[in-house]
Amino acid sequence: MKKFFAGLVLAALPLLSQAQATARTGYWQQEANYSIDVTLDDQQQLLTGTEEIQYTNHSPDQLTFVWFHLWPNAYKNNSTAFAKQQLRNGKRKFQFAKPEQRGFIDQLDFKVNGQPAQLSYDPQNPDIAKLILPQPLAPGAKATITTPFRVKIPDSFSRFGHVGQSYQISQWYPKPAVYDQKGWHPMPYLDQGEFYSEFGSFDVRITLPANYTVGATGVLQNPDELQRMDQLAAATALKKTEADFGTDLKFPASAPETKTLRYQQDRVHDFAWFADKRFNVLKSGVTLPSGRAVTTWVLFTNSDALKWVKGLQEVNEAVTYYSQWVGEYPYSAATAVDGALSAGSGMEYPMVTVTMPSAIIHEVGHNWFYGILGSNERDFGWMDEGVNSYVENRVASRTDSLAGDFSMVLKSKTVAGLIGIDGLNASALNQLPYQMVASRGLDQPVSGVTSADYGMLNYGFIMYGKTAALLKYLAGYLGQDTFDKAMHAYYDKWQFKHPYPEDMQAVFEESTGQKLDWFFKDMLQGTAHYDAAVSDMQVTDSQVKVLIRNDSPAPFAVPVSTVDAQGKILETQWTPLIGIEDGEDETQLDFRRAGVAAVVVDAAYLTPELNRRDDRMKVSGAFRGFEKLQIKPLASVERWDRSTLNWAPVLGANTSDKFMLGAAFYNSPLVNKNLNYLLMPMYSFNQRELNGVATVNVNVLPGSVARQIVTGLTVQRFERYRKVEPSITFLLPKSAFDRPQHMIKIANTAIKNQDFGQTSSIQTLEYEVKAGNALQTWGAHVELNQLTSSIAQETGSRNAVLLRAAANYQRYYARKKKISVRLFGGRFLQNDSSGFVMGLSGSPDYRRQTAFLDRQQISDAYTAQVHQTDDRDGAFKGYMPLQSGQGGVFSQRWMSTLNVQADLPVTGLSLFADLGATREYFALANGKTQAQHIFYDAGLVVPVIPNVLQLYLPVAGSMYENGLPSGRKDFTDRIRFVLKLNQLNPFRLLNEQLAQ
Repeated sequence: MKKFFAGLVLAALPLLSQAQATARTGYWQQEANYSIDVTLDDQQQLLTGTEEIQYTNHSPDQLTFVWFHLWPNAYKNNSTAFAKQQLRNGKRKFQFAKPEQRGFIDQLDFKVNGQPAQLSYDPQNPDIAKLILPQPLAPGAKATITTPFRVKIPDSFSRFGHVGQSYQISQWYPKPAVYDQKGWHPMPYLDQGEFYSEFGSFDVRITLPANYTVGATGVLQNPDELQRMDQLAAATALKKTEADFGTDLKFPASAPETKTLRYQQDRVHDFAWFADKRFNVLKSGVTLPSGRAVTTWVLFTNSDALKWVKGLQEVNEAVTYYSQWVGEYPYSAATAVDGALSAGSGMEYPMVTVTMPSAIIHEVGHNWFYGILGSNERDFGWMDEGVNSYVENRVASRTDSLAGDFSMVLKSKTVAGLIGIDGLNASALNQLPYQMVASRGLDQPVSGVTSADYGMLNYGFIMYGKTAALLKYLAGYLGQDTFDKAMHAYYDKWQFKHPYPEDMQAVFEESTGQKLDWFFKDMLQGTAHYDAAVSDMQVTDSQVKVLIRNDSPAPFAVPVSTVDAQGKILETQWTPLIGIEDGEDETQLDFRRAGVAAVVVDAAYLTPELNRRDDRMKVSGAFRGFEKLQIKPLASVERWDRSTLNWAPVLGANTSDKFMLGAAFYNSPLVNKNLNYLLMPMYSFNQRELNGVATVNVNVLPGSVARQIVTGLTVQRFERYRKVEPSITFLLPKSAFDRPQHMIKIANTAIKNQDFGQTSSIQTLEYEVKAGNALQTWGAHVELNQLTSSIAQETGSRNAVLLRAAANYQRYYARKKKISVRLFGGRFLQNDSSGFVMGLSGSPDYRRQTAFLDRQQISDAYTAQVHQTDDRDGAFKGYMPLQSGQGGVFSQRWMSTLNVQADLPVTGLSLFADLGATREYFALANGKTQAQHIFYDAGLVVPVIPNVLQLYLPVAGSMYENGLPSGRKDFTDRIRFVLKLNQLNPFRLLNEQLAQ
């Protein structure tokens, strides 16, 4: 019998394993039902409460612990993930917050089914903890988890906080993390990066002073408070003008009596509430196609009151159109609340959102994407933000709202015509942010990148903007009706569940009957730069036959249209997928001939193309691919129907050329082209000749390792010299947001001085690295120069090899105050004559990199080196003359300096101090030489224009005979300045900002 029984067990094992596998692969999700009592102390900024959670284990696994989110602890100190992310994203407000401004959660005492349970905090994240269960929780079993809690409400640094007695209470209670088919998902609170929570029910009782008005998740259960809300709404509805609302934003005193408001709701995964004693209230509602009514509310202060009055209609529009295009709204109410917005323009919660008036549609729309379709926002934020942005843009287009597109600019015909976007649709402009980063190698995939790993701008540009544009493209490819049916199927299947990207793809494929890997995997998970072109055309009496080529590394389909002479679309056809197999990168389309003037790829700007200059081909003419050229100021958007040359006025001056007037002509800096150019002629009224700058850059975006390779040529002419500099620059690594950035540059600079017949040739190898965050930054720069110079009247030439290196460190000791330290070292590896030097008080600028006002040292006030410095080489702020009073301290051997600058705590001034050493013998006026090795200076910095124009006032140093100025004139004559015009270069500023 024992052997027989053992045999049965062995035979049954495969069946048991199969049953377990089936249970594991079948969909399931956990359930968390909450009962919470909480009291607001608006004097101490505290919440005190108790919580009971009925936690049901629907998984096939026995659980020995439950991860909990204790997100108020994100505001506890500067070591949290939230605090670190704030610094990464350039914010120092929280870093220097006072203890009383911070927040936390404490007084926790967890019990499971009445038994004490241990809470084990994550060592890296105080806002995550593992609750060790006294007994394992079997599949299908329930546990009752209880705890008291106290929460210190922080100032408004992110989503949870208060401004005075205006409260945004979100992510405020102990909350289990999600356990799903992919495992546990504990996550620290982040400002950039949202959430993932279990569905369940909430029964929440909030006690607070009686004169507060509250907007919250759930259905209000208090008849007297419902009556009060109706009365407030009726009173607010009588106000029609700004004067009716007034401008008073003061907080009234809190009522001595309290009230307890009760809210209940099922099928939600979060609960938030917002309280303010100043709220105006408006009430409306919509009736859904099923006949069910939804009540809509807006709660707002007197600030922007009329916008909020209009906002009530936008709540109605969002509920109406999302229900139509996605699926019917399942809850009884939708509320938008005015509040402190320290985490963007708004933040969504089930049935309620805190928002700005301009973002109401987007935030209310999150009830569908985040609220009802509860995807993992931290790992796949596009399923929430991006899909929601796509629907928001449709609502905005349908309702003529300004939300979500560029309607405000497009509506003004004068502005649109001035900057060359007249006739464009919102789709063309909505793609612009993505195109700006992608053309610089800064783009990131839509899917497969966690929210926290996006660059600060890419978080919006890619996850919101690019996703919305790609979904609009997919809708165009599938057909809007087909797309909408798929979206409804997705909503119907996954509402109140946790869909992943593969789940959305599966529903869309099943609904449309098409394989969509090329979209959900190649397009969403990759960074391929798409480009299609009209490669050939054959015209007959009845047909226009065109060959469309895919020049992209991934397959995609494109709409192709015929247009008449005025650019009106006559006929549109979609290509099949091009490039899905090797060798199939072209396809033919046949159009009717009548009235056709040209064939255009993507006339409606649906596709994610970067290059549209080859999108149009005329049916006749010698130059079938060329379009008319328009000249527009400042910047423009690339479009298929015209070429644009941008321009901007330019002024300049120096003591040699005097006043110069000119203009800069360039192709638009917004989206980098493979070939970028700048021509900036400037007429010198003193020299009566043409000066200026011209640059040509060829940009290559490698697939890996380097982010960008730029091969350039610069030609410039000022002050009777001419400079020609070809170069090649490598920017790496591929990612620009989460690691040190490196630059390698090779340049060959040729300079000819027309007045003296002097020519110089400088071969340069540069390396630069930068890293850091809002609290501290560091960097290094190494430069190796091969220098050659000759003068027409002299025989032979002077040669040298110079190696220089500088390291810098900057740290903020207060929110707006910093200390900077720089260490410089330089040495001539070869110097066969006395022609080449390093400067203790600034470089000789052999490569003409600095805009000196008086390079030729004509004036007494702006003299290069003496009065204007470039803060390079030794970078002494004070000018160090020889003791004879003639010339400055230079070195032909080696030099090392330490430069320190510190902002003063109260004023806008800074202190500087420099210490330098060099081994030189200086020639004195009497013919003797004197050795001096150590130099120093100290003084004040006056930031006239921070980072651009600064005055240096040396009050002590080696430049003074006794270390101090001998009188007022001795002091004022030594005031110097630095003018860094390159900090104002708009092309440079744009590139730096996009890499944030």
